Amino acid sequence: MKLISPNSSHWLEIDPDSGLLIQIGKKDSRTQPVRGVRTRLLLEIGGQERRAPTGGLEYFDTEFLSNVRRVSEPAFFSHLGWSGFKVPVKIGAVEACLVYKFNEIGPAISIALDLLKANVVVRNITFEIDFELVGQKWKVNAPGNGLRADVDLAVITETVGISPLGGLRGSSALIHISSETESLVLWPDNEIEIPEILLSSPGSNIAALVVKSNFGSDLSLIDSIEIPLLSLDTTFYRWQEFSEIFAQWLESWDITSPANPPTWVGRAMIFEAQIGYSVFSQVNKYSPYPQVRDLIQDLDRISAMGFSCIQLMPKQPYPSYNVHDYADIEISYGDISEIKELIQKAHELGIKVIFDVLLHGVLDKEIIKLAADSVRSGPYRDLLKGATSDSFSSDVKDWTNYEIAWSRHILDFEPYWFAESPTITKLESEHPDWFYRDSSGEIIGVYTKAFDARNLEWQRYFTDSMFHLLTELDIDGFRFDAPTYNDFYNWAPWARARASASALACTGLFEGMRPIFKKYKEDFLFYTEPSGLSLRKSMDLNYNYDEQWLVTSLGSPGSQKDWGIRSAKDLGNWIKDRDSLLPSGSMTAHHIDSHDTFWWPSWGAKWRREQFGIEMVRLLTLIFATLPGPFMMFVGGEEGIEDILPNLARLKKERIWQEGRATWWCGEATPANLFGLTHTIGGKSLTVLANMGVDEIVIRPEFNLKKVSTVFTIGADAQLEAEITIPGRSGIVFSHGDE
Repeated sequence: MKLISPNSSHWLEIDPDSGLLIQIGKKDSRTQPVRGVRTRLLLEIGGQERRAPTGGLEYFDTEFLSNVRRVSEPAFFSHLGWSGFKVPVKIGAVEACLVYKFNEIGPAISIALDLLKANVVVRNITFEIDFELVGQKWKVNAPGNGLRADVDLAVITETVGISPLGGLRGSSALIHISSETESLVLWPDNEIEIPEILLSSPGSNIAALVVKSNFGSDLSLIDSIEIPLLSLDTTFYRWQEFSEIFAQWLESWDITSPANPPTWVGRAMIFEAQIGYSVFSQVNKYSPYPQVRDLIQDLDRISAMGFSCIQLMPKQPYPSYNVHDYADIEISYGDISEIKELIQKAHELGIKVIFDVLLHGVLDKEIIKLAADSVRSGPYRDLLKGATSDSFSSDVKDWTNYEIAWSRHILDFEPYWFAESPTITKLESEHPDWFYRDSSGEIIGVYTKAFDARNLEWQRYFTDSMFHLLTELDIDGFRFDAPTYNDFYNWAPWARARASASALACTGLFEGMRPIFKKYKEDFLFYTEPSGLSLRKSMDLNYNYDEQWLVTSLGSPGSQKDWGIRSAKDLGNWIKDRDSLLPSGSMTAHHIDSHDTFWWPSWGAKWRREQFGIEMVRLLTLIFATLPGPFMMFVGGEEGIEDILPNLARLKKERIWQEGRATWWCGEATPANLFGLTHTIGGKSLTVLANMGVDEIVIRPEFNLKKVSTVFTIGADAQLEAEITIPGRSGIVFSHGDE
């Protein structure tokens, strides 16, 4: 049964019995990329809820519905910007419509599921789709994820996680699969939930995608509700040319960056500072600045290293990365008079100060005991003394290492959190609708009592609280920590019609906050941890969790996957491609060592220098500090690289590095072990080269070496004569050009 829209270049074929997609093609084309499509739809319904061992909710005794039956003829619809068909179906006894949209702009086809009113609770929807592709030699590009550029589809024999639009590690969520003459573009474009997306190639020329929507709803409370599943396109778009096409898609989907960041942030060197002490395995303590006064006394050293911004963490060990009381600055960050002195003196040195702020939930004794008891009786209780590594170097779908380290962290901090927290937070009785709840009415969370950022009254409370911090302290920005941390459903009566919409509700909050703060202080920074496109719509700056596997791949080659990066050149290509699919104006903060990379590995292997050696860290710092956007570092990460940081800071301030045209050294002639990036403006160029291998690299560039001048080097000095010779494990920054 074919579905054809007069305004589309594509056609679809659905199974006459189920209404599910079985083929896609292009009109007026002699060749088609897809031989056939197999689609499956799975509804998880009913059952019961309980707290998961690592927080949030898990479901049991649920029922799975997979029998999809078409019940009547497809109905054609036409709307502004798209036309399409609604195909009435039943999934078990649940009435729904499969929606096939033919878009006039953006991706050619969008597939959604429209669920209708029913006396059913939906716990999840899984959409599986396999494409049998025509011909051979299909390449995959999925920028922002754990694949190198142009990886062979056939290599992906295991499932690889694809970070969604609202993902923590972030990406465009786009998958581009192409041969020399055809392409298939897949885009799971749900901006309401945070789905789990898995890509694999289980057979010859098979591209298999699984989208676990993480959708939940009590259907008795709705008339209809639409869940985006997947957008796709088979127009032949060469990968090298696709970024311009995707930019148009993003604009048509209203996914854009504010593109007006503070003028100071692009060249910033951010110093992440911790007041108090953190605890690891109950016996090891890290206390770089016991009191705010200690940080004040270190400002001159911080400035001399080239840092132009201090990111102040919440006070450790309490309240740590949790909420106590937004109005109580002293408990949250330190002595208020010293905090004001810190900011004043930092400003006198030309250093901005931004606050790490939390919004996922409030601490009290009741929830802490529940969380700690869950860890003690949970699945990781016998693994807590084992070794853990960097939690963000594994595939995006694999959270085991993090959950073990997180469980240990809860027990490490439990006595401090319990001692200082109220027995029960007063907000619970004063504002009961501000919290996530299970179906029995109990407040739930990960290890805090979870705030629901979807609640408009809570949004006003949070906005007012943050505005008070700005006006009281004259800070220069916020880093919003873990705004999507509560990635589970709120079954409170007011939220349960789309219980899953709470997980990503922070996006609306931030879009509402931004103009208020920018009006008061134009160069105020909005910066957050997740880096998916949904979180870039309101942010000047996003974190680089998505890059941490690159650090590990170069620092520890034994960790490399068949489809991952294998070299410094691969890293440069990955960054170039990732950035090419971000909305114009997006900016990423790069780091090697942050508190996040420090907290989760075992004691003795927390710093990158402990993991990879200082020689490798110096080169990785050269690379990541010279990528477009600011560079940040956790206090203590500077050990062994203090001498190179001022040089990097001076380089980042160069106008050419801010405004010049970037050229990545990713061509066939570039050696695999070489990372290269050149910025050019007005006939003058600045180039960074890093040789990550042990053998020297010799380059014969096209530009005139007589006009080359060394800016600084790392490791053994490179030779700039008739050719450029870069010794193993060394780097160079040099200028060249007509001026």
